[in-house]
Amino acid sequence: MGNLLAQDAKGRNKRAHSACMAFEDDDNDEYYLLAGEDVVENEADREYYRKKIMELYEEKMKKFAREDALAKQIKCEERKKLCKRPTKKIKMQQPKPITQIVSNQVTQQLKQFITNNEMNGVERKKRKSTPTVENKKVEIVRNKITQELEEFITNELKGKEAKVVIQKTLYKSDLEENQNRLSMPMKQVIKSDEFLRKNEKQDLENGKEFEVKLWGPRLEMHKKPMVLKMWHMKSTSNYVLKTNWNHFVMANKKDLEINKKIQVWSFRRDEKLCFAIACLERDVDPQNGAA
Repeated sequence: MGNLLAQDAKGRNKRAHSACMAFEDDDNDEYYLLAGEDVVENEADREYYRKKIMELYEEKMKKFAREDALAKQIKCEERKKLCKRPTKKIKMQQPKPITQIVSNQVTQQLKQFITNNEMNGVERKKRKSTPTVENKKVEIVRNKITQELEEFITNELKGKEAKVVIQKTLYKSDLEENQNRLSMPMKQVIKSDEFLRKNEKQDLENGKEFEVKLWGPRLEMHKKPMVLKMWHMKSTSNYVLKTNWNHFVMANKKDLEINKKIQVWSFRRDEKLCFAIACLERDVDPQNGAA
């Protein structure tokens, strides 16, 4: 079918293009519209041109639909590329439900039962960590040396409550310079409750320490004060005289030797706790007699 031409009012040939319908120009467009109906001779031709117009319209609509679908696909792919990086999901914490605590006679009895058992457990642990074991039937030596010391405490120092705390053999560890302490194991202490006040014992059990004065085997007070402390061991606890013990050993090295037996005495002077050490095997002055 050849190109259909129509004439305008001035008689010039005119090609009716699809642009009449606001479509873009298409070089492949094979359909042309008539500019006027005066050149159409009959009704059959008019119907023919109407069909061609509708075909052209449908083709254009399909083309636009394909272009829209392609544009949407491109945008969707670009959006997917931008969203490739994973985003951390924030987990919202839901509020915990509030539970009303029931308090009645049963819960009060349970609370009292737990409290009593906990207190009993603490007391058992405390007794275990600081045992007060009396000495195992150690025969306390009484001779002129101990008598001389007791009389010196009572008459010369005006001391009160004089008593033997422990009788022990001196070991190497008691005299070594790097130890700097005299150990008095509680299992060997005669009666710890008798030479300490209740508050003093509690303070020592709680880790406190306090200064005490110490007299040597020759009945001379050591110028530097000692410190009394309690050391907690795995199976027992020990009282120790420390801080200036090395100086005391050096000042009394003639009497304090390894494997020699000593007694540690305690007494009160102006209500303050003091100690004295008697060496049971030392020589006594001739005028006082021999041990």
